Amino acid sequence: MTGSRSKVVFEALPQDDPLQRQPDIALAKERLGWEPKITLEEGLMKTIEHFKDRYSMIANK
Repeated sequence: MTGSRSKVVFEALPQDDPLQRQPDIALAKERLGWEPKITLEEGLMKTIEHFKDRYSMIANK
């Protein structure tokens, strides 16, 4: 999604790292009535654009 050609480096996990994360937004839905309004892909693209804009501004200073 970013077009990056960075090399991915795999390293050993820390001993206390959970092997599989399972995020659950049920509590937010139940207590706050909150649900995501955009897809994961759209959220990632917005995040990527934000950081591209932010770092281009820093690089141009």
